Amino acid sequence: MPDKKDKTKNETKGLRLYIRTFGCQMNIRDSELVCGLLGNAGYKMVEEPQDAGVIIINTCSVRQHAEDRVWSVIGAYKKEQLKRKGKLGEISIIGLIGCMAQNYKEQVFEKSPDVDFVVGPADIHKIPDIIDTLIKNKGLFEKKIWETDGLKRPEHIYHDIGYDSKKHTYVVISEGCSNFCSYCVVPFVRGALRHRSHKNIIKEINEALDKGVTSVTLLGQNVNSYQDGAVDFVKLLELVNSLKGLKEFNFLTSHPKDTTTDLFKAIASLGKLKKELHLPLQSGSDRILKLMNRGYTSKYYLNLTQNYRKIVKNGLLSSDVILGFPSESEADFKDTLNLLKQIKFNAAYIFKYSPRPQTKAMALPDDVSKAEKEGRHKTILDLQRAISKSKVIPQKSPLNAK
Repeated sequence: MPDKKDKTKNETKGLRLYIRTFGCQMNIRDSELVCGLLGNAGYKMVEEPQDAGVIIINTCSVRQHAEDRVWSVIGAYKKEQLKRKGKLGEISIIGLIGCMAQNYKEQVFEKSPDVDFVVGPADIHKIPDIIDTLIKNKGLFEKKIWETDGLKRPEHIYHDIGYDSKKHTYVVISEGCSNFCSYCVVPFVRGALRHRSHKNIIKEINEALDKGVTSVTLLGQNVNSYQDGAVDFVKLLELVNSLKGLKEFNFLTSHPKDTTTDLFKAIASLGKLKKELHLPLQSGSDRILKLMNRGYTSKYYLNLTQNYRKIVKNGLLSSDVILGFPSESEADFKDTLNLLKQIKFNAAYIFKYSPRPQTKAMALPDDVSKAEKEGRHKTILDLQRAISKSKVIPQKSPLNAK
């Protein structure tokens, strides 16, 4: 007779799984990793939540709006699960992973009793065993599981996994962030900056190439700070560019304070590297930039963009902007508006500030009214749309995709 462990494995084999992803490309990659781990354990992916016995929601905490959307879908998913329970068998499990999981930890269960497990970004390799435990104990007693104490992912989760796209994949080169921008929750939910070995990164890309992938995006909260011994970010780009079978690659995201002309020269000279740069501005006001702890001035940023365009001919340039940061005056807003008029980004992502737990900005009065934020957001959005329409896009770019 099979033991209990074997019985659990047989029960989970073929179990239907649905995963929904909120947030950035890092979360998209994390969802791929989770799907790979569970796929290797015998789970079958489905495209609709109502067809799944196990639902996993990969979450984002960067803005309040993203969190609100997550809380709203959990109850609806559970209702659909219970409605179709006869068709799904006795399994009805919902898991919350990602940045919200790390931010709220076991408090998730108080906010939403329908959640069965909570797993932070550094603990995603534990998900198959967590689901097995929940299934094993079904009908015996109600059990909630949370794993949010991990500090570093094991390297093996980046290897021998599937890919959502046959031709493109994301490759994480560094985890976490140590910049502590005053508005940003990322260092608190993804931990301190950690660089992966360049040998493991190249190995992962080669594994993807062997499976037919031809395009790669390198990911990090601040790719420019990458350092593994003598291999800095520019050297890593050169190593990736030399790989046989790779047709093209790009990277996300750069921090202005660590961006150099050497990077621009690499973008211009490396044949497989896309001629594009995403360089978050956040504000055109020096006073606000200082409050944000961004580490540069508007003049420094403007000089960077001018050098980029001189070195990378017809290179695409995109950015992020936050409006309504605490104490942002009309003069501060006009500084941002004027800088966008000068730089003329190909694309820019415009966000309204919302307070985030644990951040330094949380202690500042959120004193820009909702009406002012919305008005400024519309003004910048209208400006950027007009600029984007007037720009000649020399090549297709994921930065310009909706």
